[in-house]
Amino acid sequence: MTAGVSSTAEWIAHARAAETVRADRLFADPLAVTFTELTNAPLLAEFRDAPTPRFDVLAVRTRFFDDYLIAATGPGALRQVVLLAAGLDSRAYRLDWPAGTRVFELDLPELFEAKEDLLRKADLPAPSCERLIVSADLRQDWPAKLRAAGFDPGTPTVWLVEGLLYYLTEEQADAVVGELSALSAPGSVLALEQVNTDTYRAPWMQDWLAQMRAEGRAWQSGVAEPEQWLAGHRWEATVVEPSDLDIAVGRRIPRTPARDVPGVARTWLITAELNSTPENQGNARRRG
Repeated sequence: MTAGVSSTAEWIAHARAAETVRADRLFADPLAVTFTELTNAPLLAEFRDAPTPRFDVLAVRTRFFDDYLIAATGPGALRQVVLLAAGLDSRAYRLDWPAGTRVFELDLPELFEAKEDLLRKADLPAPSCERLIVSADLRQDWPAKLRAAGFDPGTPTVWLVEGLLYYLTEEQADAVVGELSALSAPGSVLALEQVNTDTYRAPWMQDWLAQMRAEGRAWQSGVAEPEQWLAGHRWEATVVEPSDLDIAVGRRIPRTPARDVPGVARTWLITAELNSTPENQGNARRRG
């Protein structure tokens, strides 16, 4: 594992490199390609020679959130963006941001030390946004560090929480969403990913969950009813699963049955708008 880069960030970077070198790619991430070339050149050569479907869900997820960010910051839209647990994500560089967009990347200090070195080696064109890095641990007082970096809680914000929450306990995940909600001005929008609680009960997931625990990347939380959970934090949510999306056509992503079918492991891809009506605060958050 590369110093300063968690095994999770490294794995996702490899997955994005695998997608980038495909002829039918859903996105291009040159930073992920550079990282993989520097850390595991034989793996990158394997990706070039034999495109693999094993990262199809990650590819669809990445493109889904790319499209969300582009739409949320479109003409006349929002200009303050926060990427929580940004990892080696290179959206600040690879997306076409409108003039005046400020993108805050928040992650651990050791991650940024490695990432800034990688960015120098990749020699990417300057981003079209103003990129601001915030070194912070999401289990501590990250809102204070975000504000100190120039974040304006009075300005509507585009939030992205991708590939994070299931690594936290339910209490920690709920706290992160509660804290970003408290920082959100009217007009803010949110996108996040989480799994359902049946993920932890599905027999076919047990080997995967055990492997993640053994590698120090244990999944710890899920939510049964994401709309209700987010309503408790004043968000009106729209929830889809990867197989629901048009961009998943042709990818090896099994179609999930209707949501009322129990015992199915699910990945929630969620977009939400802040509902600032006072009576929506404190709604019950039902988990299962």
